[in-house]
Amino acid sequence: MRVAAMVLLLLGLAYVGKGLYSAWRGWDADYRTRAAEYASYAEGVYPNKRLRVEGREPAVIHSVYPPYAFPMMGVFFWSGSEGVDRVVVEVVSMAGLGVLGWHVRKVLAARGVEVAWWEALALPLAVSGNCSAMGLGQFTIMSMGFLALQVMALERGRWGVAGVCWALAMIKPHLALPFAMLFPLRREWRGLVAGVVLLTVLSGWALWRTGVLPLAFLEAGPAQEKLKFVTKPYAAGLWVSWSGVSARVASAGGLVVVMGLVAAGGFEGVRRRLTLVSAAGVSGMVAFVMFYHRQYDNLLLFPLMLAWVVRLVERPGMVGLVAAGMLAVTIYLPAGMVSASPVLLALTLLVPVGAAVVLVMGGGREGGTRRAERGNNR
Repeated sequence: MRVAAMVLLLLGLAYVGKGLYSAWRGWDADYRTRAAEYASYAEGVYPNKRLRVEGREPAVIHSVYPPYAFPMMGVFFWSGSEGVDRVVVEVVSMAGLGVLGWHVRKVLAARGVEVAWWEALALPLAVSGNCSAMGLGQFTIMSMGFLALQVMALERGRWGVAGVCWALAMIKPHLALPFAMLFPLRREWRGLVAGVVLLTVLSGWALWRTGVLPLAFLEAGPAQEKLKFVTKPYAAGLWVSWSGVSARVASAGGLVVVMGLVAAGGFEGVRRRLTLVSAAGVSGMVAFVMFYHRQYDNLLLFPLMLAWVVRLVERPGMVGLVAAGMLAVTIYLPAGMVSASPVLLALTLLVPVGAAVVLVMGGGREGGTRRAERGNNR
């Protein structure tokens, strides 16, 4: 166990180190785009050329981010110095990895398994997507950190904190949206309402500040750049290309699935079958396979990996070993190796779906799990 954790820790340090090196060598294109978008917003110009106001030109043709994201970005781009702002994004991302490691340690400790901090950190750190997320300046890691905080807050019955954490994770909605299921699962609709209200207020503020009417924003429609992501040969792009459906239909289908997931969380039968940890794993899988992603987002599958680690602790067996092993292949192997292999690319879609289905069918609320969740609530 410790040998495997050490291998993962070293692999993770290599991924993150390479990502940081690439960022400071000028590879951080996404960070620079976000900085340009926020600069436009700070000047009162919405970053979408289809939403021109009084002839003012935004620096970005069409941002793929929702309106509420721009006030959030003020935390990262407050200094006006490219170097300082980049450091802020990197520090917050590293803190997100720390939160994920903390979450692993708490989940296992609640089930009677004590691990060192570095062993807990190794599990999320070694996810291959962390390399490109850090290198490009993506918000993926921090978003997943907030989702882990959402789970921990719900375990302790703090619905308000959970709602705020979910809303902050929604800076990347195609990651966080399915995790709305966790609120009805714990009968905490108030948390979901609080999160939606916060996002609505931030959206209203962003549109008011840039002089854009809500109806004009809706009429502008989704970014074409966003729809192009759907057809990339990864995650959702695989089944979209296999089925031949349009990107718009695929995106709409993803929203329908999410609404069904949230509704399902309100049924008693689902509550009995899923714990918060297993439900988070299922939510991550749905986000991964139903919405557009690139490989920097494969940290989304980490909650599913954690759910199977918990299953192995509670019910050791071959099924758990195979599921965890196959998931490890999909999330820990270098991205270049996965991209070069049609078989591995297919596994990135098929393995998470299969692992989530088996997890749900096997049930998640054994006695030990119930005791663990009661322990977390203390």
